[in-house]
Amino acid sequence: MSSWKSFLLIASIALHTGCLRLIDVDVPADAGEWVIEAYYNDQDSAVVKLTQTIPYFKEGRPPFISEAIVTLEEVETGAVDTLQWRDTVYVRVGGRVVPRVGHTYTLRVRIGEENIYATTRMPRAVGVDTLFVLWRPASGVLPEGYRAIAVAQDPPSEQNAYRARVWRNDTLFNRAIDWIYSDDRYIDGRPIVFEFPYELRVGDSLTLEIMTIPVEVARYYDQVLRNAFGGSGGFSPPPDNAYSNFAGGKRRTWGYFICYGARRKGVRVTQ
Repeated sequence: MSSWKSFLLIASIALHTGCLRLIDVDVPADAGEWVIEAYYNDQDSAVVKLTQTIPYFKEGRPPFISEAIVTLEEVETGAVDTLQWRDTVYVRVGGRVVPRVGHTYTLRVRIGEENIYATTRMPRAVGVDTLFVLWRPASGVLPEGYRAIAVAQDPPSEQNAYRARVWRNDTLFNRAIDWIYSDDRYIDGRPIVFEFPYELRVGDSLTLEIMTIPVEVARYYDQVLRNAFGGSGGFSPPPDNAYSNFAGGKRRTWGYFICYGARRKGVRVTQ
């Protein structure tokens, strides 16, 4: 028998005698854990989105939870307001709670027999001193063009963190790669100058919102983005559970309750 016929015979036997093995991957069953996205800001706006996780292989969107009791408490005064269900979220429509810098706020969510809660403080908002547009030469992957530059001043000894949100022509840049945030460990008490990587054209408008957030919220963002982008390398550690400030439930609760101060500034590109 010629060598190439021997090779074909061996290959045929290998394909039909179990060299391919089916591996059954054990994917843990989903227990329907809670997911809470909750915000209260110094403009007296409170929004809570409450959903539930679904199994990995199940199609569709996670279900909204519309029959919970959601309350916001100002710890120092004892004032409590109940949020109202509106379409897909719970919102504050008025009451006794007042946003005060340095005060502590507790969000409580009751779902059936479960009582879930989280507490955080309201930081003092840091505004943008200057926002302007310059024509910039090409730099790295960025082509030449108009880009926005902002200047702000970090107050000393406050241990703040910041997140910048940017809108171009009323469209928010909100992908994970657009999350711009930092704590003030290296900039405490210093002026901050930062350039945004978004291309602008004549006639475009850009709105910048600086969210002043507690330092632990920036650490939470770190965990979320590390899990989203950092687990692909062969020597990378496995993703760990993102820290949550919610407690009290019988099952795991994902998400975070955030108090923040916010200031906005806008600019338009002109020739």
